[in-house]
Amino acid sequence: MTAIVTKAVINASSKNALKSGIYANKLLEGEDPQQLQNTIDGLVQDFNVTNTIGYQLAQELAQVMLRMTRVERWRATLIAAHLAKHSTRVEFSHQLNLSVLGAASLPDWYFNDSQVDRGRAQSIYNAYIDLDYLIKNHSADRMMRVKAELPDLWFFVMGKSEATEKVYTFPERLSRYSSKTDPVSRLKDLQNHMVEKHRHEILWAESEDRYEAVLDGLRAQVQMELSANPNLQRDETALHRRKTDLIGQLIQISRESQTVQLSASQSEADKAQVITYKQTGQGDKSTEYPGHTLTAADTSKASQAQPKA
Repeated sequence: MTAIVTKAVINASSKNALKSGIYANKLLEGEDPQQLQNTIDGLVQDFNVTNTIGYQLAQELAQVMLRMTRVERWRATLIAAHLAKHSTRVEFSHQLNLSVLGAASLPDWYFNDSQVDRGRAQSIYNAYIDLDYLIKNHSADRMMRVKAELPDLWFFVMGKSEATEKVYTFPERLSRYSSKTDPVSRLKDLQNHMVEKHRHEILWAESEDRYEAVLDGLRAQVQMELSANPNLQRDETALHRRKTDLIGQLIQISRESQTVQLSASQSEADKAQVITYKQTGQGDKSTEYPGHTLTAADTSKASQAQPKA
């Protein structure tokens, strides 16, 4: 019963703390107090917390975990800031033998790890490869089978709207990129358009592994500099030690709680073995033992003491 009441008090206090904004001075802008509370509730459940001390430890552990998350976020922010520098882009261009004069025009998604833009670049590059194949292997019949045989090129020219397909054919849609009448010349004009407008996408997809390797090296350089920072090392070590200490305390409290519960269960089991009864027609045997409750052993002795008829 005590455990049930304690859990009810913990649940009520946690809700009040959340409503009153008790964690507001411990959260930074953009951090969600509900997420912090969810972490606390999860720790309470994981360690089977049933008392106030355990709940306070769970609160502190959640706050330590929040600060550790901030450190990781801070690291990521510093790395992103370093990659955004012009000097980093120049170094990137130098390592890849790109024109250093064009470093400023490199797209941001090269350096911000945008998977959406990388996927888009890969699609454009695939369309470029399809187009090159079509130019080299052009035929009127193949022009009519572009959707089936060269899907990336098809979607680049036609788009993904079915309405466009109902109005235009693939050759007709090429008029957006060329005014020439010769089919191959029109395809070559499309190729020139892709090189001019999507040069960075094509270059990246063409040498994706090299580009990513250079970026990984630049990120690693910043991480090494951060790891060598004594202030950061000291703070991270303190947080990890406090986290380990709090987890140890919660485990200890959980074990003690389980021990108490087992002792209580054993006590209830012992009480269940006590037998009190009346024998029919022989009066209440308990009167023969005033102030004493009959047990199974007492009953056995009493039966042995009765003379045989």
